[in-house]
Amino acid sequence: MVRRGVVTMAAILLLSVILTVGPAGWIFAEENMPVTCYKDGSRIGTVTVFDWRTAAVTCNTTLYDCRGACIGCFHDFDYVDNVCIDMNGREFLR
Repeated sequence: MVRRGVVTMAAILLLSVILTVGPAGWIFAEENMPVTCYKDGSRIGTVTVFDWRTAAVTCNTTLYDCRGACIGCFHDFDYVDNVCIDMNGREFLR
């Protein structure tokens, strides 16, 4: 009886750790990620982000030459091409 309680408690603790830590790891990069900023097909510069969803916003707020028209692209090892994000948050391959 005591043994079953210990196993149940361990399972509950493990589940709570997975639910608490897991989503944060899926949403945010564990370290900074370089993003290349493009405007009209031309490379404008590179910025660093911690959350890939902010790639275009970071490009446009950091680099003056973007003037709100840049997309942010980063290398994703799941694809051959770079993944790009526009100011509306839409993802596409470049």
